[in-house]
Amino acid sequence: MTRILPATALVWLFLSTAATAETGLERFEREIRPQIELQTFTYKSAETLGDMGFVLNQVVAVMPANPAIGDKESTLRIDKVTVEALDFDRMKNVKDDALPRFAKLRLEGMSGDEAMFALLDPYGLPRAPIDVVLDYRLDGVSKVFSLNALEIGLRGHGRLGLSLVIDGVSDKSSEVAGTRDDGRLRSASLTLDDEGLIAKLLPAIAKEQGQTADGYVAFALLSIAAFCEGQGTATLKALDAVASFIGDWQAPKGILTIGLKPAKTAAMSDLDKVLEPNALVEIFGLSTFYPGTRDGAAKAGPAIK
Repeated sequence: MTRILPATALVWLFLSTAATAETGLERFEREIRPQIELQTFTYKSAETLGDMGFVLNQVVAVMPANPAIGDKESTLRIDKVTVEALDFDRMKNVKDDALPRFAKLRLEGMSGDEAMFALLDPYGLPRAPIDVVLDYRLDGVSKVFSLNALEIGLRGHGRLGLSLVIDGVSDKSSEVAGTRDDGRLRSASLTLDDEGLIAKLLPAIAKEQGQTADGYVAFALLSIAAFCEGQGTATLKALDAVASFIGDWQAPKGILTIGLKPAKTAAMSDLDKVLEPNALVEIFGLSTFYPGTRDGAAKAGPAIK
């Protein structure tokens, strides 16, 4: 009997704790939503994803007007918000100095009358929904920031992706400015998936500046060719992919991936070494991949096709 009573109490404690544990959606409603400084914030339906996540469907957020700058209220619509993990403990008070240590979320089908959705209007490009993916972790003890994924996609036009790992990043907002001096890059990867955006946008931008798209491309390729002087084979091979992608601006033959993996990590102060022979590969660990890479494209400039 003396053993049964403590065991029963333990089971009761576990069950009562489990019964009262909040879901991710409940925590969002109680801890995060009241801090959202919007005129209105609504969604059509929602569901929970464990104790750290949730899904919101058909979100409508109305931003208040700012009379000081003659601004009008604007509306942001998101088809679906999926949050797989969120550092609720660090987001209870947005004014707190401690930054959220992790977040993994996806925003699908963003649209609205916010200024950012009209950026391409002057160039005659139709508006398209925007998709965003964010996945990061920040270790305050080791001061390591891992951006596992940041993707921004403009449907039907293209997608930009970034991942990186940086040492020396504080988890205090008051110390973030120091990252520029203290932060050291371990690795980074940039992917550019162009589905026709450059072919539509570049001619319009060039015309606005009194130039031509071919002129801009030729200048970029000539600059790469000039940089190639004195560079080694590995550097030239890496730059071939970049030059080939630029040369294919009207119809890219796949995704361009640019990677950096410094041998001893790299800081902002190391950028002055970039012009040194082979520094891109030997110091910064540059690597590239593009399915349409043409050998010798970097040194050839705009002449090679």
